[in-house]
Amino acid sequence: MDYINRLLDENYDWGDERIDEDTYDELSADLIIDYLKKHDPETRQMLVLSWNFDNPKKVIQWIVDQPDTDKGTILLLYWLMAPDFSKQYATREDCESAASWYLEDYDIIQSIERNYLSGFYKDQRYAFDPRHDVYQNGHDWTADLTTENFKVPIHQEMFTALNGITLDAPASWDEGIPEDLQPAMNRLCDLVDE
Repeated sequence: MDYINRLLDENYDWGDERIDEDTYDELSADLIIDYLKKHDPETRQMLVLSWNFDNPKKVIQWIVDQPDTDKGTILLLYWLMAPDFSKQYATREDCESAASWYLEDYDIIQSIERNYLSGFYKDQRYAFDPRHDVYQNGHDWTADLTTENFKVPIHQEMFTALNGITLDAPASWDEGIPEDLQPAMNRLCDLVDE
C-alpha cells in the first residue's frame, strides 16, 4: 500500500527509483482497485464501459469478486469477455493445455458464471440485454455464437435481459482509467525503466 500512497502524492520525490513492466502492471492494477474500493458500484459500471481489456485482468477479477457489484455490470462484463470462446473447453485443464494464454480470461468467465448463477450479486440497478447491447449500438452478442464448438453450454440465465438504467461511458476516462487517477498513472509510467 505504501506504493499506492506515494503514487497518489503528487509531491513525492521518486529520485532514481525505477520499476520493470511486470511491476508496472501489478501497481497499475493495485492503483485502480484502490480507487474502486473508495467509490460505489456505479464506478465499476463506468470502468467496465470504458475498459481496455489489454489492461491487467486483476482489476476485472476484483470487480467479479465483489458481492455488491451490480448484476447488470456483471452481465455486461460477461458478454464483453466473449464467453463463447471459453465454451470450447470442457475443463480448466483443457483450456490450460490448448490455450494457456487464455487461462486468466477463462477463470474470470467461470467465476462470473458461478457467482451469477448462485445469486452472489444481490443488487441490480443497471440494464443489459445481450441480444441488444445499447452500449454497442444494439449489437447482438448471441447472434454469432458457434454453439457447435461448445463442450459446455452457456447457461440460459446469462441470456436473460436485465431492466434498469443505462449510463453513458465516461468520455474523460482513458481506456478505463478514471480521470482522477490519470496523474498518478502518469507518475507510474514515468517510473518504468526503459
